[in-house]
Amino acid sequence: MRTVRFKQVDVFTARPFLGNPVAVVLDAGGLADAEMARIAAWTNLSETTFVLPSARASYRLRIFTPRAELPFAGHPTIGSAHAVREAGLVPDDAPLVQECAAGLIPLAVGADGAISARVPPARLTAFPQAQPLGELLGTPVTDPRVVDLGPRWIVANVGSAAVLRGLKPDLAAMTELNRRTDTTGVTVYAVDGEGVELRSFAPLHGIAEDPVCGSGNASVGAYLHATGGLARFPNRRYRARQGAAVGRAGEIQVSVDASAAADVPAIHVGGRAVTVIEGTIRLP
Repeated sequence: MRTVRFKQVDVFTARPFLGNPVAVVLDAGGLADAEMARIAAWTNLSETTFVLPSARASYRLRIFTPRAELPFAGHPTIGSAHAVREAGLVPDDAPLVQECAAGLIPLAVGADGAISARVPPARLTAFPQAQPLGELLGTPVTDPRVVDLGPRWIVANVGSAAVLRGLKPDLAAMTELNRRTDTTGVTVYAVDGEGVELRSFAPLHGIAEDPVCGSGNASVGAYLHATGGLARFPNRRYRARQGAAVGRAGEIQVSVDASAAADVPAIHVGGRAVTVIEGTIRLP
Protein backbone atom coordinates (compact mmCIF):
# COMPACT_ATOMS: atom_id res chain seq x y z
CA MET A 1 0.00 0.00 0.00
CA ARG A 2 1.33 3.45 -0.98
CA THR A 3 1.04 6.53 1.18
CA VAL A 4 1.55 10.24 0.51
CA ARG A 5 1.88 13.04 3.02
CA PHE A 6 -1.11 15.33 3.34
CA LYS A 7 -1.92 18.66 4.97
CA GLN A 8 -5.14 20.63 5.11
CA VAL A 9 -4.45 24.34 5.43
CA ASP A 10 -6.82 27.22 6.17
CA VAL A 11 -5.76 30.16 4.01
CA PHE A 12 -6.23 33.91 4.45
CA THR A 13 -6.57 33.52 8.20
CA ALA A 14 -4.30 32.92 11.18
CA ARG A 15 -7.08 31.07 13.04
CA PRO A 16 -8.15 27.49 12.31
CA PHE A 17 -11.64 26.93 10.90
CA LEU A 18 -11.80 30.30 9.16
CA GLY A 19 -10.57 31.41 5.75
CA ASN A 20 -10.52 28.93 2.89
CA PRO A 21 -9.30 25.35 3.28
CA VAL A 22 -7.04 23.70 0.73
CA ALA A 23 -5.87 20.09 0.71
CA VAL A 24 -2.16 19.78 -0.09
CA VAL A 25 -0.72 16.43 -1.15
CA LEU A 26 3.06 16.43 -0.69
CA ASP A 27 5.43 14.06 -2.52
CA ALA A 28 2.88 13.59 -5.31
CA GLY A 29 5.37 12.57 -8.01
CA GLY A 30 4.12 8.98 -8.24
CA LEU A 31 0.44 9.84 -8.68
CA ALA A 32 -1.35 9.43 -11.99
CA ASP A 33 -3.72 12.11 -13.27
CA ALA A 34 -6.73 9.92 -12.50
CA GLU A 35 -5.54 9.43 -8.91
CA MET A 36 -5.16 13.18 -8.44
CA ALA A 37 -8.67 13.75 -9.77
CA ARG A 38 -10.05 11.03 -7.50
CA ILE A 39 -8.37 12.49 -4.41
CA ALA A 40 -9.65 15.98 -5.27
CA ALA A 41 -13.19 14.65 -5.61
CA TRP A 42 -12.80 12.82 -2.29
CA THR A 43 -11.59 15.83 -0.29
CA ASN A 44 -14.59 17.75 -1.69
CA LEU A 45 -12.83 21.07 -1.06
CA SER A 46 -12.86 23.86 -3.59
CA GLU A 47 -9.26 22.95 -4.48
CA THR A 48 -6.75 20.20 -3.80
CA THR A 49 -3.11 20.63 -4.80
CA PHE A 50 -0.32 18.20 -5.63
CA VAL A 51 3.32 19.12 -5.02
CA LEU A 52 5.82 17.85 -7.59
CA PRO A 53 9.53 18.39 -8.29
CA SER A 54 10.50 21.23 -10.65
CA ALA A 55 13.66 21.99 -12.58
CA ARG A 56 12.56 25.63 -12.97
CA ALA A 57 11.19 26.62 -9.56
CA SER A 58 11.05 25.67 -5.88
CA TYR A 59 8.35 23.12 -6.74
CA ARG A 60 5.64 22.44 -9.30
CA LEU A 61 1.99 22.56 -8.34
CA ARG A 62 -1.05 20.98 -9.95
CA ILE A 63 -4.40 22.35 -8.81
CA PHE A 64 -7.70 20.43 -9.00
CA THR A 65 -11.28 21.34 -8.17
CA PRO A 66 -13.66 18.44 -7.52
CA ARG A 67 -14.40 18.43 -11.27
CA ALA A 68 -11.46 19.87 -13.22
CA GLU A 69 -7.83 20.98 -13.19
CA LEU A 70 -7.01 24.71 -13.00
CA PRO A 71 -3.93 26.47 -14.41
CA PHE A 72 -3.75 28.77 -11.38
CA ALA A 73 -5.68 29.59 -8.21
CA GLY A 74 -4.87 32.01 -5.42
CA HIS A 75 -5.64 30.38 -2.09
CA PRO A 76 -4.17 27.01 -3.17
CA THR A 77 -0.96 28.81 -4.10
CA ILE A 78 -0.69 30.51 -0.71
CA GLY A 79 -1.73 27.41 1.23
CA SER A 80 0.62 25.12 -0.67
CA ALA A 81 3.55 27.49 -0.13
CA HIS A 82 2.78 27.44 3.59
CA ALA A 83 2.63 23.61 3.60
CA VAL A 84 5.83 23.19 1.59
CA ARG A 85 7.78 25.50 3.89
CA GLU A 86 6.33 23.90 7.01
CA ALA A 87 7.26 20.42 5.71
CA GLY A 88 10.84 21.50 5.10
CA LEU A 89 10.71 20.94 1.35
CA VAL A 90 12.02 24.47 0.78
CA PRO A 91 14.52 26.16 3.12
CA ASP A 92 13.09 29.12 5.01
CA ASP A 93 15.69 31.50 3.59
CA ALA A 94 15.45 30.30 -0.03
CA PRO A 95 13.68 32.26 -2.77
CA LEU A 96 10.20 30.89 -3.29
CA VAL A 97 8.84 30.32 -6.79
CA GLN A 98 5.94 28.10 -7.79
CA GLU A 99 5.66 26.48 -11.20
CA CYS A 100 2.12 25.76 -12.37
CA ALA A 101 0.27 25.49 -15.66
CA ALA A 102 -0.05 29.30 -15.77
CA GLY A 103 3.74 29.74 -15.52
CA LEU A 104 6.15 30.75 -12.77
CA ILE A 105 4.59 32.46 -9.74
CA PRO A 106 6.99 34.43 -7.49
CA LEU A 107 6.09 34.36 -3.78
CA ALA A 108 7.30 36.36 -0.81
CA VAL A 109 7.09 35.71 2.92
CA GLY A 110 6.59 38.69 5.25
CA ALA A 111 7.97 39.16 8.73
CA ASP A 112 4.58 38.18 10.17
CA GLY A 113 4.55 34.94 8.18
CA ALA A 114 2.05 36.16 5.61
CA ILE A 115 2.71 34.85 2.11
CA SER A 116 2.01 36.87 -1.02
CA ALA A 117 1.98 35.80 -4.64
CA ARG A 118 2.26 37.75 -7.85
CA VAL A 119 -0.60 36.40 -9.92
CA PRO A 120 -0.44 35.74 -13.68
CA PRO A 121 -1.09 38.79 -15.89
CA ALA A 122 -4.77 39.68 -16.00
CA ARG A 123 -6.57 40.30 -19.29
CA LEU A 124 -9.93 42.08 -19.26
CA THR A 125 -12.70 41.93 -21.84
CA ALA A 126 -16.22 43.33 -21.81
CA PHE A 127 -19.04 41.04 -20.73
CA PRO A 128 -22.07 42.08 -22.77
CA GLN A 129 -24.65 40.06 -20.83
CA ALA A 130 -25.23 42.43 -17.91
CA GLN A 131 -29.00 41.84 -17.82
CA PRO A 132 -28.85 38.02 -17.55
CA LEU A 133 -26.09 38.37 -14.94
CA GLY A 134 -28.19 40.81 -12.91
CA GLU A 135 -31.23 38.56 -13.15
CA LEU A 136 -29.46 35.51 -11.79
CA LEU A 137 -27.84 37.57 -9.02
CA GLY A 138 -31.13 39.28 -8.14
CA THR A 139 -29.67 42.80 -8.43
CA PRO A 140 -28.73 45.04 -11.38
CA VAL A 141 -25.05 45.30 -12.35
CA THR A 142 -23.26 47.70 -14.67
CA ASP A 143 -20.11 47.25 -16.74
CA PRO A 144 -19.37 43.59 -15.91
CA ARG A 145 -16.12 42.29 -17.36
CA VAL A 146 -14.35 38.99 -17.77
CA VAL A 147 -10.97 38.93 -16.03
CA ASP A 148 -8.71 36.15 -17.28
CA LEU A 149 -5.69 35.20 -15.18
CA GLY A 150 -5.96 31.46 -15.67
CA PRO A 151 -9.41 31.20 -14.11
CA ARG A 152 -11.83 33.42 -16.07
CA TRP A 153 -14.03 35.34 -13.61
CA ILE A 154 -17.00 37.49 -14.52
CA VAL A 155 -16.53 40.51 -12.23
CA ALA A 156 -19.13 43.13 -11.34
CA ASN A 157 -19.82 45.75 -8.67
CA VAL A 158 -23.13 45.33 -6.83
CA GLY A 159 -23.02 48.77 -5.20
CA SER A 160 -23.12 48.16 -1.46
CA ALA A 161 -21.93 45.63 1.11
CA ALA A 162 -25.53 45.20 2.30
CA VAL A 163 -26.66 44.16 -1.18
CA LEU A 164 -23.62 41.90 -1.51
CA ARG A 165 -24.33 40.08 1.76
CA GLY A 166 -27.98 39.58 0.85
CA LEU A 167 -27.37 37.94 -2.53
CA LYS A 168 -28.99 34.57 -3.16
CA PRO A 169 -27.97 33.84 -6.73
CA ASP A 170 -29.64 31.33 -8.99
CA LEU A 171 -26.79 28.82 -9.15
CA ALA A 172 -28.38 26.68 -11.85
CA ALA A 173 -28.70 29.71 -14.13
CA MET A 174 -25.16 30.76 -13.23
CA THR A 175 -23.84 27.31 -14.15
CA GLU A 176 -25.45 27.58 -17.57
CA LEU A 177 -24.15 31.14 -18.05
CA ASN A 178 -20.60 30.07 -17.17
CA ARG A 179 -20.82 27.06 -19.48
CA ARG A 180 -22.14 29.17 -22.34
CA THR A 181 -19.50 31.90 -21.91
CA ASP A 182 -16.56 29.61 -21.02
CA THR A 183 -16.03 31.33 -17.68
CA THR A 184 -15.00 29.91 -14.32
CA GLY A 185 -17.54 31.69 -12.15
CA VAL A 186 -18.82 35.04 -10.93
CA THR A 187 -17.09 37.34 -8.44
CA VAL A 188 -19.04 40.35 -7.22
CA TYR A 189 -17.82 43.08 -4.90
CA ALA A 190 -18.62 46.30 -3.07
CA VAL A 191 -16.34 49.02 -1.73
CA ASP A 192 -16.83 50.63 1.70
CA GLY A 193 -14.79 52.51 4.28
CA GLU A 194 -13.00 49.34 5.39
CA GLY A 195 -11.82 48.31 1.94
CA VAL A 196 -13.42 45.80 -0.40
CA GLU A 197 -15.84 42.98 0.37
CA LEU A 198 -16.59 40.28 -2.17
CA ARG A 199 -18.19 36.92 -2.88
CA SER A 200 -17.18 34.32 -5.48
CA PHE A 201 -19.45 31.65 -6.98
CA ALA A 202 -18.26 28.79 -9.21
CA PRO A 203 -21.07 26.20 -9.38
CA LEU A 204 -19.88 24.95 -12.77
CA HIS A 205 -16.84 23.54 -10.95
CA GLY A 206 -18.83 22.13 -8.05
CA ILE A 207 -18.17 25.15 -5.81
CA ALA A 208 -21.42 26.88 -4.87
CA GLU A 209 -19.53 29.66 -3.08
CA ASP A 210 -15.76 29.82 -2.64
CA PRO A 211 -15.14 31.05 0.92
CA VAL A 212 -12.08 33.26 0.28
CA CYS A 213 -10.86 33.29 -3.30
CA GLY A 214 -7.37 34.50 -4.22
CA SER A 215 -7.92 34.64 -7.98
CA GLY A 216 -11.30 36.29 -7.46
CA ASN A 217 -9.66 38.97 -5.34
CA ALA A 218 -6.91 39.46 -7.91
CA SER A 219 -9.59 39.79 -10.59
CA VAL A 220 -11.32 42.53 -8.59
CA GLY A 221 -7.96 44.29 -8.24
CA ALA A 222 -7.53 44.17 -12.02
CA TYR A 223 -11.08 45.42 -12.51
CA LEU A 224 -10.56 48.33 -10.11
CA HIS A 225 -7.32 49.21 -11.90
CA ALA A 226 -9.07 49.22 -15.29
CA THR A 227 -12.05 51.29 -14.11
CA GLY A 228 -10.23 53.85 -11.94
CA GLY A 229 -11.49 52.41 -8.70
CA LEU A 230 -8.06 52.21 -7.07
CA ALA A 231 -7.75 55.98 -6.72
CA ARG A 232 -9.39 55.89 -3.27
CA PHE A 233 -6.78 53.49 -1.86
CA PRO A 234 -3.37 54.91 -0.81
CA ASN A 235 -0.50 53.30 -2.70
CA ARG A 236 -3.03 51.19 -4.60
CA ARG A 237 -3.20 48.72 -1.73
CA TYR A 238 -6.27 47.62 0.17
CA ARG A 239 -7.67 45.00 2.52
CA ALA A 240 -10.35 42.67 1.21
CA ARG A 241 -12.87 40.67 3.24
CA GLN A 242 -14.59 37.51 2.12
CA GLY A 243 -16.19 34.37 3.54
CA ALA A 244 -18.54 35.77 6.18
CA ALA A 245 -21.56 34.61 4.15
CA VAL A 246 -20.46 30.98 4.61
CA GLY A 247 -19.06 31.29 8.13
CA ARG A 248 -15.42 31.31 6.98
CA ALA A 249 -14.41 34.97 7.29
CA GLY A 250 -10.97 35.69 5.90
CA GLU A 251 -8.79 38.65 4.99
CA ILE A 252 -6.63 39.28 1.93
CA GLN A 253 -4.13 42.01 1.21
CA VAL A 254 -4.23 43.15 -2.42
CA SER A 255 -1.71 45.44 -4.10
CA VAL A 256 -1.51 46.67 -7.68
CA ASP A 257 1.86 47.87 -8.95
CA ALA A 258 1.39 51.42 -10.22
CA SER A 259 4.61 51.24 -12.21
CA ALA A 260 3.34 48.37 -14.36
CA ALA A 261 1.91 48.91 -17.83
CA ALA A 262 -1.57 50.33 -17.59
CA ASP A 263 -3.24 47.40 -19.34
CA VAL A 264 -1.39 44.63 -17.49
CA PRO A 265 -0.68 45.65 -13.87
CA ALA A 266 1.37 43.54 -11.49
CA ILE A 267 -1.10 42.27 -8.91
CA HIS A 268 -0.17 40.62 -5.62
CA VAL A 269 -2.51 38.86 -3.22
CA GLY A 270 -1.44 37.60 0.18
CA GLY A 271 -2.35 36.60 3.68
CA ARG A 272 -1.75 34.24 6.55
CA ALA A 273 -2.26 30.46 6.60
CA VAL A 274 -2.51 27.80 9.30
CA THR A 275 -2.33 24.00 9.10
CA VAL A 276 -5.37 22.28 10.61
CA ILE A 277 -4.89 18.63 9.61
CA GLU A 278 -1.78 16.64 8.70
CA GLY A 279 -1.07 12.97 8.16
CA THR A 280 -0.99 10.50 5.28
CA ILE A 281 -3.34 9.35 2.57
CA ARG A 282 -3.34 5.61 1.88
CA LEU A 283 -3.60 4.70 -1.76
CA PRO A 284 -4.64 1.34 -3.24
